[in-house]
Amino acid sequence: MLQLRKVSIVILARSHTPSIISPDWVHGTLSINEKENNFIHTPPLSLFDSASFILTVDTDRWELTAKVLDDAHIALCGQAAGAYFRALSHIPYKRLGMNYIWAYSPSLRGERLPQVSLKINELDPEEILDGKSVRYGGTVEVDLKSYILKLAMNCEGDQTFIFNYNFSHDIQSWSTRKRTGAASSFLSLKARSEEITKSILAGERVKL
Repeated sequence: MLQLRKVSIVILARSHTPSIISPDWVHGTLSINEKENNFIHTPPLSLFDSASFILTVDTDRWELTAKVLDDAHIALCGQAAGAYFRALSHIPYKRLGMNYIWAYSPSLRGERLPQVSLKINELDPEEILDGKSVRYGGTVEVDLKSYILKLAMNCEGDQTFIFNYNFSHDIQSWSTRKRTGAASSFLSLKARSEEITKSILAGERVKL
């Protein structure tokens, strides 16, 4: 069984203004129309926590996490990031990151987790570590046209394999329109991460 565990969209900048965040500002500017369950408002850090979202902002990092993982809430995260770019276009932005964590657990008895192999100077880690049982993981980083794709793969116990995706865009020189357009792809990149994960699990070549 493949399950989406977490999604978040992150904006890195040199000078976010956490003190601008308020429930009314979140409702009116980001169109997140939910009552806050928890709200923290200080010069170095602001946090807005509602039923479906968590927004945290410090001077370097803006992060919106969807607590409800359906397409409507994931799409709204991308729309909110775009609205932030439009409202505060003067900020010196650095990177836009889109993060998706998938967890895979075999659904059939006897089905195995993905097997990752590794050699260090032609030796298997099991040989180096005196024949001890070893669980493998790894990180793959690929430079693509619009972003850098980083995928971390690791075992979580004996029954779960984690696929942790980060799609990172360098947006320093981009226009507000281009930044907003990239943010709007948050839902489609979720689907892309799922496609890649299913290809890996099926042992198929991944088309990037």
